[in-house]
Amino acid sequence: MSERFNETSLVNVLERDRSLLLLQQPFTAALSLRLQLNAVKGKEIPTAATDGRSVFFNVDFANRIDDKTRQFVLCHEVWHCVMGHFSRQQGREHQRWNRAVDYEVNSIVKQLLGFVPPQALYRYEYKELSAEQIYPQLMVDEEKPEQAVLDTHLPINSEQQQRWREYVQQAKLANAAHWSSLPGNVKKQLEQVVSPSLPWQHLLQRFVQRQLIGERQWLPPSRRHIHRGLYLPRQRSDFIELTVALDTSGSCSDELAVFLQQLSHLLAAFQDYRVTVLQCDRRIQHIDMFTPDSPLNADSFTAKGFGGTAFKPVLDYVDKHPTNALIYFTDGCAEVPSQPPHTPVLWVLPNAAGNERMPWGEVATVSMSIKR
Repeated sequence: MSERFNETSLVNVLERDRSLLLLQQPFTAALSLRLQLNAVKGKEIPTAATDGRSVFFNVDFANRIDDKTRQFVLCHEVWHCVMGHFSRQQGREHQRWNRAVDYEVNSIVKQLLGFVPPQALYRYEYKELSAEQIYPQLMVDEEKPEQAVLDTHLPINSEQQQRWREYVQQAKLANAAHWSSLPGNVKKQLEQVVSPSLPWQHLLQRFVQRQLIGERQWLPPSRRHIHRGLYLPRQRSDFIELTVALDTSGSCSDELAVFLQQLSHLLAAFQDYRVTVLQCDRRIQHIDMFTPDSPLNADSFTAKGFGGTAFKPVLDYVDKHPTNALIYFTDGCAEVPSQPPHTPVLWVLPNAAGNERMPWGEVATVSMSIKR
């Protein structure tokens, strides 16, 4: 603590802290790279804060704390973004909610770093509780007077919150070992916050865009598809090539009409496309190729299968027949192979199925109602 920071040297040491974090907690470190590090002076931010784009660290505050506390606070800011605390407030009283989210995030960071500063809000009995569960208890639980909210809680707009949900999904997919290293209850809390909030059309847009980026230039969404709730971006070439799997097992008989409708909307968002559609229950029952000259007609589509469910035939197919991406419409009621294919996969599940069934790939949920 003998080192005295100025604005430049504080940013340098925060960069060093982030590098050290790569060795200790690589999942958190990967997400911290989404934030620009800034040193500030003055009373507006007396300790630290984040707006979802940057971390702001007060120089005077940094000069009053030790290295371990500084590193804890850096992780604390990252996990505020990860857990979407601003969007979860939902009209709750501001100051009490601030305390509740600090209890939640400090418990998470304590599990990751094995340390919590004495001045931070922390109770062991809140270890596995969400901020929503902690909030009502703060009316009756006396807080220790030496503990307080660590930072200034700045608002984070909805667009930035959506980006953080996607950042978490990307970090999870980028390195399964880093994700697996998180404590089980932290993963559970994170899934509950992140996964239900991803509208499937928005995730589909981002998923397709990531597979094709670099080959085509993406433009703002086409207005002619917004009434369907499908926010797909326009492209200069307006061309897509994908493989789509339809789970035609008996358990999906009620969902098949919705799956076909969503597939029709996807294809209609492109002027030119070549999409291979696999119908599969326990085996691939039928393969179709749809193009603008041979389009999908959902009303006359004949489904084949209605037996049990197996994912391996489709995954083997895309390994043998390379494609930009695989979109798999299913209820998830089958064993998922331990190894993913080389092709990026987006699972599209009914809302009621839950996301925890799929150990790899991206997961989106879709409402099981027909929209005309």
